This record gives sequence, C-alpha cells and structure tokens, in this order.
Amino acid sequence: MGKTKTDPDNTLPARFADRHKLYQWSVQVPDFEVKFMTRQFKKFRGRPARLMREDFCGTGILACEWVQAHRKNRAIGLDLDQSTLDWGVAHNVARLGKGADRVDLRCADVRTVTDPPADIVCAYNFSWFLIHPLDALVDYFAAVRRSLADDGLMFLDCYGGWEAQQVIEEPRLVETPEGMFTYTWEQADFDPITNVASCHIHFELNGKRLRKAFTYQWRLYSPAEARDALLAAGFRDVVVYWDRSKDPDYDDYRPATRAANQPGWLAYIVGVV
Repeated sequence: MGKTKTDPDNTLPARFADRHKLYQWSVQVPDFEVKFMTRQFKKFRGRPARLMREDFCGTGILACEWVQAHRKNRAIGLDLDQSTLDWGVAHNVARLGKGADRVDLRCADVRTVTDPPADIVCAYNFSWFLIHPLDALVDYFAAVRRSLADDGLMFLDCYGGWEAQQVIEEPRLVETPEGMFTYTWEQADFDPITNVASCHIHFELNGKRLRKAFTYQWRLYSPAEARDALLAAGFRDVVVYWDRSKDPDYDDYRPATRAANQPGWLAYIVGVV
C-alpha cells in the first residue's frame, strides 16, 4: 500500500498536487523516448526524422521534447481531452518560446488521418491499449499508416508478464527537485477472457492524497497481437525491442524475436511502412 500522508518521505508540498505535473514526473520519460525514436529512425531510413505525431498526447510533453531536440523538428499532438491540451499549452508549449509555433496540439481522435504526413507516429504509456477489440485496433493502425510518410515508422510501448494479470498495487517513491511523493499503480481488476484490465493511478504527497487521479480500462495486448494488427493494417514489417539489461537502473532495448517470460516486462514495438 502507499505511504500515509504523515510519512516524512512524502515531502513534496501540497501546492504541487496537480495531477498532470505529478504524472509527468512519475510516468513519462520524454528524453529517453525522443532519443530512442531519433536513433532508430536514422538506423532504418538513413536520414533524420523531422515531423513526429504524438497520439494520446495529453499535455504534449513528448511533442515539446521533440521540438527541443532540433531546431528543424516539428510535432503534432492528438488527444480528445481539451482541458488537458489547454494545460499542456500553458505549462509545456509556452515554455518553448519561439519554438512553440512548431508544436501543433489538436483536439482530435487518433484515428484521424492527419496532414502533412509524419515521419513518426507514436503512442506511448500503453495508451493504444484503450482501443479494443482487435478489429478496432487494426482500424486505428490503418489510419496511422495513411498518416505516415512513405518511409515512416510507428512506435508503441507494451507491458506484460504474469504479474500483469494480477490484482496488484505497486507504490513507488518519486524524487523531484521540489521534494518526494508516492506514485501508486493499481490494477484493480483483470478479466482473463477478454484481457481487459481496470487500472488506477494514485498520488500521495505531503498533506494531500489524490486517489484515482487517472483511471483506465484497457485491453492488455501482447507483442504478437500488435504485430498481427500492424501487418493487417498495411505495415510491411514489425520489430520488437526487448530490454537486455541486467541492471534495473539502465535500459538496453534491442531487436528480439524471442524472449524469456518474466514477472513483469516492458518492450517497444516499431511498425515499419
């Protein structure tokens, strides 16, 4: 269970009890993901990627990180929650200064075919799990395929392992420049017939508890299902990147065709046009 509000480890002042800020601190790793996409696209295509579309973009922090990485980079972000997009414009896009005009956050369904064609479309933090059943996922990937350049790539992340099918709470202490807080991931329910899980994110900081700050009901897709859906949607190839590192503090994702199952694992999936 999470720490109590009196636990001295939860030192982040209550004035920081903003669910979007806490989410960015505890869940998102935009610097790693931008470097990973930049490096892999250059390996695949021999040229730099310049236009990236972030699906389920939320606050657009990854889109902002992308444009900060290079003066020629541009980003499109799609999300259906206008209030979250507005928060992202005020807190993330605005800090880019002159670079802000290279970020285009749109309140739109991710199944929208966008223009201009993107070099990269990504859907991270397992957000694509929200699209189910499988035929709906194929439709989504097909729309992405039509939104990509002729040599574009799609990037996804994925999690699994036998603990991913359990009812479980996993608290973790998060350290920030302003203090520490507790992030808790809860999988409240899992249906083995449909592979649909009900999940919540809770936060706890000095004097404040945010229960169910975020709630998801999604299908726990496997890399094999993602591969089948991407190929059915018109992608030419699919590559799974598996973490080969033995150090829990260091990630080393490399292409893999086989892997040993684990209690919990994370992987990246790349759809190749």
